[in-house]
Amino acid sequence: MQNLLTPEEIAVQAGAEDLPHRLPAADVFALRAARLRQLADGHAMADFLRFAAHLADAQDTLLRHRTPETRPDDAHLQRCRQHGMPPIGAYDAALPADWAYLLQAIAAEVAPHAPAGLQNALADLADFPRARLDALARDILRTEEHLANAVELALAPLIGASLQVLWTARARALQPADVPAGFEGSQCPACGSHPVASILRIGDGGHGVRYATCSLCATEWHVTRIKCVPCLNTRDIAYQALDGASGNPHPAVKAETCPDCHSSLKIVSMERDPLVDAFADDLATLALDMLVDETGFHRAGRNLFLFTP
Repeated sequence: MQNLLTPEEIAVQAGAEDLPHRLPAADVFALRAARLRQLADGHAMADFLRFAAHLADAQDTLLRHRTPETRPDDAHLQRCRQHGMPPIGAYDAALPADWAYLLQAIAAEVAPHAPAGLQNALADLADFPRARLDALARDILRTEEHLANAVELALAPLIGASLQVLWTARARALQPADVPAGFEGSQCPACGSHPVASILRIGDGGHGVRYATCSLCATEWHVTRIKCVPCLNTRDIAYQALDGASGNPHPAVKAETCPDCHSSLKIVSMERDPLVDAFADDLATLALDMLVDETGFHRAGRNLFLFTP
């Protein structure tokens, strides 16, 4: 039998074989929905995870039926490569004309499965001021959410889901060479958004290679293991996991903590479970966030299905 490599050995040896980034697959939302349903079985948050699966189903339908996005022009892509800028940057991006249609379509798909609190917000959606919806969407893209009331809080995951469809479609229009490479950053090289978590992959990306996963466009970018993704510190990185009377209920998920920036970002391992999805497994392990918070580390992962007052 071949001996397993340590994380440090993987970090040294992976450089010649790993991919600098991975653009999202066509079935990214379908796989996410399936994983959410798998995780929901027997989970204390089963209803929430199953509703999230319905949201992902709606995203999958819209992405599959959406007219393919136009790839950015060569001059724009050249500037982005030259200056290390994301080619489909989200921070100051204009909202597409049809984004509100996507929101309404997602709302219609999930309405039969929505919890009572969201049902009330969905009933008000048709009369909700468009200017305020646009402002909420722009705030989410800029990671500057200002949720003023319960209706906005309830609608935020649906707005986030519609934005994910838009930017995932844009990312799928890119070619691998369009995305700046050669550096390990704390934000997505395709759209500039923050990661939801990171994932240890198996297979064509290099066995045991770690990628951060974008919370918006689902692009993944390589970040060396044993390194804090938010601040790129490599000293005294540690890991925490859930543990109960019957063992760890989520053995493929750990929280990577950094003493420099006091942040925590989850890392999910396909080596432990080949079906993991960074976004879905993040939602299923919110208890781990609570555990890590008690030890003085703040959650760095951004999940667009998860908004708190």
